[in-house]
Amino acid sequence: MKYRLFLFALLVLHSLQARPAVFTVTSNADSGPGTLHEALTKAAANGDATQDVINFNLPGTDLASRTIILLTQLPNVSSNVIIDGTTQPGTKLGRSDAKVNLIADINFDSPGILPGGLILDGVKKVEIYGLAIKGFNASLKNFNGMLFFTAIGVYESSDITIGAPGKGNVLADNIYSIYGVRDLATGNRYNENVKISSNFLSYDESGTVVYESGSSIYINANNSVIGGSTPGERNYIAKNIEVYGDSYQFINNSLSIDVDGQDSRAPGASSTFRFQGNGFKVSNNDFCASLFLFIDAHNFSFTGNRQSPLRDNSLISITDSSNGLVGSDNPAEINTFINDGGAMSSIHSTNITIKKNSISCSKVPYKISDGTAIPDIHVAVNNNTEFSGTASPGAAIYIYNDNTDCPVCNPVQYLQTVMADAAGNWKITGNLSALKLVANATLNNNSSEFTQPVVSSNLQDVDIKRPTCGKQNGSITLKNLKNVTTINWYDSNNQLAGSGPTLNAGPGTYYAKCSSGSCYAQTDAFTLTDETPAFDLSGLKKTNATCGNNNGSITGIYLSNSTGNPPLTWTNAAGTIVGHDINLSGQPAGDYTLSVMLDNCTIPNYGPVTLTNEDIVIDPPTVSNFQLCSPGVAFIPVNNPVEGSVYRLYDTEAAATPLAEQPSGKFKITVTAGRSYYISRVTDGCESARSKVDVSVGLSNLYIANTITPNADGVNDYWQIPGIENYIAATVKIFNRYGQLVFDSKGYDHPFNGTQNGHELPSGTYYYIINLNSSCGILSGNLSIIR
Repeated sequence: MKYRLFLFALLVLHSLQARPAVFTVTSNADSGPGTLHEALTKAAANGDATQDVINFNLPGTDLASRTIILLTQLPNVSSNVIIDGTTQPGTKLGRSDAKVNLIADINFDSPGILPGGLILDGVKKVEIYGLAIKGFNASLKNFNGMLFFTAIGVYESSDITIGAPGKGNVLADNIYSIYGVRDLATGNRYNENVKISSNFLSYDESGTVVYESGSSIYINANNSVIGGSTPGERNYIAKNIEVYGDSYQFINNSLSIDVDGQDSRAPGASSTFRFQGNGFKVSNNDFCASLFLFIDAHNFSFTGNRQSPLRDNSLISITDSSNGLVGSDNPAEINTFINDGGAMSSIHSTNITIKKNSISCSKVPYKISDGTAIPDIHVAVNNNTEFSGTASPGAAIYIYNDNTDCPVCNPVQYLQTVMADAAGNWKITGNLSALKLVANATLNNNSSEFTQPVVSSNLQDVDIKRPTCGKQNGSITLKNLKNVTTINWYDSNNQLAGSGPTLNAGPGTYYAKCSSGSCYAQTDAFTLTDETPAFDLSGLKKTNATCGNNNGSITGIYLSNSTGNPPLTWTNAAGTIVGHDINLSGQPAGDYTLSVMLDNCTIPNYGPVTLTNEDIVIDPPTVSNFQLCSPGVAFIPVNNPVEGSVYRLYDTEAAATPLAEQPSGKFKITVTAGRSYYISRVTDGCESARSKVDVSVGLSNLYIANTITPNADGVNDYWQIPGIENYIAATVKIFNRYGQLVFDSKGYDHPFNGTQNGHELPSGTYYYIINLNSSCGILSGNLSIIR
């Protein structure tokens, strides 16, 4: 009996703890009795075994009475809770379903790392209805730079419902309307089974005013839905969306089109909708001026979506993706694009199938870059009775008519599908005179681009040759054309000027219509300007010949209004050709004329230009006589050689050919007996008189100074030994009065300056030994350092 009573007591206690509760918000204060803050706290305390409900009964029906101003972060939403703003008495806010405003105060303070309005972190079975959540943006005074301030935050949660028919929310003027991506560095897990329906996202409660800053949705979620199959589940989404996950449905939403069917964004605005993951289904959405990005997306479909004519320039961009279906063989699932640009592109992607979509007024309806296994298709005949060509054998050829008046042909109206035979041939026949036909091929779930004529806009795909002398010898050549069977050229008066890839013409403006049947692509206008060269003498520089040499020049002439390298000719007074470059050099004194001829168009000559001869008197070099103590190798140095000059060594004063020529003025000689040499200086082709230098052979008493004053005044700071340079193997040693070696040098390229290892030696008397290492013997003496 006691055991039964104990079990009964446990059951009663459990039933009391697990009882569902309804918490009613009656105060619009930030916290305290009857507030949303208290209701969330109580719901969390009640546990999550059964579903709790938070209803609203704020006093008053005016907007201020139904507005909760948040000064601090609300408690996180617990599991198994419904928050239903539509239970608030009174009318709905604007044209939305919301009845309660939840607005962040300018001084809103969020101590947590997940700031925002309602935060769901690791919870299950939460539903949020009828709330207008605003103001979680960068204008808050305590905004700390965390860009995921959000109206509703959903992190690693499941079975979440945000909005439903008749119970939608307004999430506007926030950095994010809905954010659900925890920092990947923390090991983020995806949300599961999130349903977002019937909401105004980045629109205010009127459904027409757009908050331009921020994004509408950024979420990781699997097995989730944005929108829904019924009209009441449609979300009105004004700004960007990024969705990551698997098995996601994005259905029946209005993208950048407000409740009145208008685009209320700022002029030129565009929205981006990014999908990344596996198994996405994007269908039956209405959009305008939108960019759909499928990046690293696989096994996805994009069907039944419709572009509004309000704005153009919408695009599907598919990158690094596979197994994608855009359109369908089911007419109810085709997409409609009304564009002025490109409708679809595929980059580094495989198995992308394009079927039966209606695309109008697009310069390039589908562009493939770096795809693999793309079937070929080419149009060979496109006339009033036949449309045919070749493709990959076995490919399905989808044929379309463009029934619009847009200037380029697009796959607007699907007509029929034919198969390429085993040889790759395909064809339709009949009365095609009223049709503007294009096609694409599909094979093994890969679709080709469309066969509309394509003219490359790259400059390297156009060769232009300018006409000369007003003649009809210019040309424009188009390259890398696609799906073009006929090319006609027109002038600025729209008169036919030629046909074929190359137009030969004179000066003027021209454009081409590149056609396939009734479809054509028109090039930009090309202007051929006359290329009659003229000599520009503004930089002319004339350098006369000097001293009877061939060193005159004429430079700095520019050939204006010319491309390429037209033939040039310089002639002298005798009519002899002396050059073919626009700059003439290496010429003696004389008269010279420059002429140019371009396609039988002779330009007036320049010239004659007279170069005179200038005799320049060059000062002869100064050279010191020297003496060797024995025959051998020696150097004759010019004193103070002049930079830019060249020095010549002669055997005799009248010798015609120099023994050597050196810019340094230092000559190496081999002396067997005393003799004389002659040295001249050459500058600008002019040569000075020759200076005599006597070399004698006999014992040398080198002039050796006995004092240096190394005080950095530039006078006698070094111990100079004139003539020692002729004794290459000589050694010079200097000792102090204690017999310690303070300087030792083989050769004397670096004269002694009174220091040892960078430290000044004291004033005093030092002793030197000079070994010339020849038959001249040893020289010794003393040297005084005076500071």
